[in-house]
Amino acid sequence: MSTSTNHNTNIEYLEFDDKIHVHLSSSDILVIPYDYTQKINSANRKSLENYRLIGGGIGIHFTDIDEDISLKGIIHYKIEHELLAS
Repeated sequence: MSTSTNHNTNIEYLEFDDKIHVHLSSSDILVIPYDYTQKINSANRKSLENYRLIGGGIGIHFTDIDEDISLKGIIHYKIEHELLAS
């Protein structure tokens, strides 16, 4: 039995609504709040929409605010916060 994660899953694109929706190549969607980082929380929507995927989709670079976040970090955040909520 393998306990490794699927390393072929990457970020495909983002959508901005009341939260940030991170669409993955696996068809999953991870949702993070704008207060995920201080820079993201302080940015306006237009600045956040100016992003590019980095590392083949393992991260996101928000050009206007010079902020990078990773898929690994988002997953860690989701696990940590969902465990706290349960």
